Amino acid sequence: RGQGPEPSAEKEGSGPDPAPEQESQNKMATVIVKISGNNQTRRWTSRADHLTFASIQKRVADNFQTPKFYLTYKDDEDDDINVSTDEELQEAVSLALKTEPAVLRLKLVEGLSPAAARPSPPTTSPPPAAPSAPDAAPQGGANAPPAPAELNPHVFFQNLADALPQVMSALPPPLQSILSQMELDTAASAAANAAANAASRGASSASGAAATGL
Repeated sequence: RGQGPEPSAEKEGSGPDPAPEQESQNKMATVIVKISGNNQTRRWTSRADHLTFASIQKRVADNFQTPKFYLTYKDDEDDDINVSTDEELQEAVSLALKTEPAVLRLKLVEGLSPAAARPSPPTTSPPPAAPSAPDAAPQGGANAPPAPAELNPHVFFQNLADALPQVMSALPPPLQSILSQMELDTAASAAANAAANAASRGASSASGAAATGL
């Protein structure tokens, strides 16, 4: 009797979410950075949100004079993890902030990282195309050119004799006279040759008959 109401218990989960606060603290926290390599170790302290992979690269270039290198660190499972991007560096920083004091230990390895040093597969170009064979000559069919007709000498000379008067009439008169004279001479020569051949055949026949009589 007379007792006031008991204070109610705080509801579970009603408090503020600690994740954003923890993230903010991580950004404001400082971390000790140690880089070991080339028989030396460099150390400096930096705010966690100020660490970038580009700033790490500049530190290495200024202090180690190593043109080609890559960085590794030991994770919470004692594995060697390569660092080559800001995302991978922030993962390493997050692990370092879980320790006391927060120390980010990086190992400098000269040369290219195994992934970068792995040769890319050779590219094979397709073989050159074989030259196409020339089209074969048509062996007949509808598109084949017609074969020339066999020359008939009788028809040829007949056509020539039929066309000769027309050709002669188109020539100048002096040339017509010369050709007419040549035609006469040719006819006379042909007649003389025919007579000589006939006489020769007659003489041969007579000689043969005389030889038979003997």
